[in-house]
Amino acid sequence: MQTISLNSSWKFRKLPSLTLDRLPDALPDGAWEDVALPHTWYSDDDPYQGLAVYERTIAVDAAWQKVFLSFDGADQRCRVYVNGHFAGEHHGGYARFRLPIPAPAMGDDAWRVRVFLENSVNEDIAPSFGDFTVFGGLYRNVDLLVCSQSHFDYCYYGTDGLIARAWVGDAGEGLLDVEPHAVCAGEGGRIAYTLADGDGKVVCCTEAGTGEARRMVVDSPILWDGVKSAYLYTLSADLIVNGKVVDHTAVRTGFRRVELSGEDGLRLNGRPCQIRGVAKHQDRAGTYSATTPSDIREDFSIIREMGANGVRLSHYQHPQPAYDCCDELGLLCWAEIPMLKMTESPALMENATQQLTELILQNIHHPSIFCWGIQNEIAMFRDAPFMHNNCRRLHQLVKSLDGHRLSTAANLYPLKASSKLNEITDMIGYNLYFGWYYGEMPDFGPWLDRFHAVRGQLPLGISEYGVDANLALHSEAPAVKDYSEEYQALWHETVYPQIEARTWLWGSFVWNMFDFSSTRRNEGGQRFINAKGLVTHDRRTRKDAFYYYKARWSEEPFVRLCSKRFANRAQAQIDVKCYTNQPSVKLVVNGQPFGEAQTENGTAVFRQVPLVPGDNAIQAIAGDCADSALWRRVSEPDAGYRLPNEEAGGAVRNWFLEEDDMRREGFFSIQNTAQELLDNPGARSVLERFVPGLVRVMTERSVIPLGLALKSILSRDADETLDVKALNEALNHIPDTDE
Repeated sequence: MQTISLNSSWKFRKLPSLTLDRLPDALPDGAWEDVALPHTWYSDDDPYQGLAVYERTIAVDAAWQKVFLSFDGADQRCRVYVNGHFAGEHHGGYARFRLPIPAPAMGDDAWRVRVFLENSVNEDIAPSFGDFTVFGGLYRNVDLLVCSQSHFDYCYYGTDGLIARAWVGDAGEGLLDVEPHAVCAGEGGRIAYTLADGDGKVVCCTEAGTGEARRMVVDSPILWDGVKSAYLYTLSADLIVNGKVVDHTAVRTGFRRVELSGEDGLRLNGRPCQIRGVAKHQDRAGTYSATTPSDIREDFSIIREMGANGVRLSHYQHPQPAYDCCDELGLLCWAEIPMLKMTESPALMENATQQLTELILQNIHHPSIFCWGIQNEIAMFRDAPFMHNNCRRLHQLVKSLDGHRLSTAANLYPLKASSKLNEITDMIGYNLYFGWYYGEMPDFGPWLDRFHAVRGQLPLGISEYGVDANLALHSEAPAVKDYSEEYQALWHETVYPQIEARTWLWGSFVWNMFDFSSTRRNEGGQRFINAKGLVTHDRRTRKDAFYYYKARWSEEPFVRLCSKRFANRAQAQIDVKCYTNQPSVKLVVNGQPFGEAQTENGTAVFRQVPLVPGDNAIQAIAGDCADSALWRRVSEPDAGYRLPNEEAGGAVRNWFLEEDDMRREGFFSIQNTAQELLDNPGARSVLERFVPGLVRVMTERSVIPLGLALKSILSRDADETLDVKALNEALNHIPDTDE
């Protein structure tokens, strides 16, 4: 098979007056733009949602026998024509797919390829909802695959026709189950397999018919062992017809054993290995989703610099270089499909099934992937029996395609431990935001302990946790919702030790490694950005919280002075904090030694450090490492460090009751989720009395996430005539007996 890149020489235009379902025979007049791939039409100034078209001409070689168009990703509903002939379509913006050149076009001297793409919200294609941008475009590579009449089946769910399932047997042997998919023009085709180790030495070989599966055995394999030793083997396959090799393909793979339990957490090859992970989206500033392999490698270099040993590639299938990086760097990977809003639509479930099949079969050979995610926060809208049934179908699909990996799902905090959504997958993650959207920072530990007491046998971890930070905002007294860099750092310092201490957790993923694009957002002084990243959207700046985790996870010696961007200080004395993985830090202020502080939780703090008027040179020294900052003492606090009309200090608008006034133990309150209140006849009758219009909207239309607390829902559109205190008191008389 020959691969020819088609990334250059495209023409592009938007078609706002058309839809994919109503394409005319001829395009309306309009100007074309010359573009190269990868390409997205999205920009923050023009977040266009609609139809667009790409066009390119390909010169044809008369010797070509079988030819396929290969798309690494097309966002998100795609239809392709070659010389006016329909080649095929694909629904879903994140998986690779291939389409054959239509037979009527094979005899032509040139091919005009037209790719129509639509990124409008479509309730039958996942995702139809989410806190991230659906960009649109041919934002990954497009290639031409040229084959002989006999070839591996490149249209089999976008794979290369070779499914490799590697696992470790009971006796410690490496087992590799090989499932081929090939197209043979004649009879008698064979496939020759070789498995080579990391040095290229063949350790196993076999041969089989084109429709026969084979098991290859390595008696004493070198295990893929995470960041300790990311050892990889290479499986090669030659398709042989009439004694001649007519096609070749290869994948890298590895052998490892992953075990989880509710009491012991995660074990990798028999040893305890709590995941210290981060989650990431694929986009970055400027190029958005149209990233390159070098961009992806940079991302993973930053992740390993921080010392993480795991990554959640959320909330969709990522490009192949991302999974390759996980394999090579030893990062345990959670891979998932974009199921974020589950409805009763059969078409949506069909699309989810397709995307899950593509995700698994295209990536099953990667040893870094230890679990397949089937949903994220679907109970945000409701927790309904049809969801349980659909999730069981997706779980069963995981098991039928890959019996050696775990199924998983990410649920949100309001979903009770007793929910059936916690009984379907092999493991569960919870997305928790105490101290940001609800509750207080110290609530993590008690909540986890209560959940574990109820669901002790369920392997539990934290699939998301984090808070937003705008690097322009700073505070000497950081508080929730001030969006300061200092609050984000304090939050992670406080939260992570609670996670780490509970060794029965399989691990956690910081939300998020990098700021990412979300057209839904306009908060914290930034538009279209979810700013929970430890690193900025352009990857240029590591926030202070990044260095906290580096201090806890990395073995590379370093020291970092915190709040270096908080340059203008109005106080005569300040506390100075450092992050380091060294045992102690010495501080030098304006050339004079100030003292030495011991390190605890990756942090060394110096209290009441004096600042003179004007510039102050500060230096931190830890072993052979040093860092410096220049702080300027000013007469008045710098107003630029705070948001205008800031209401920091509370997770919701200030017209609500105090926390202690809301709750009555054992009874409902506005702290309960809308779903919980609607499911209880007594609580629902209270809602129908106080907010009948809201009840109608919540029950008749899927526009309000019912997994949110009623308090949060009410805060989004405050009704000044509503007596919130009276509503809460009425709910406080309805017993809440469902634990």
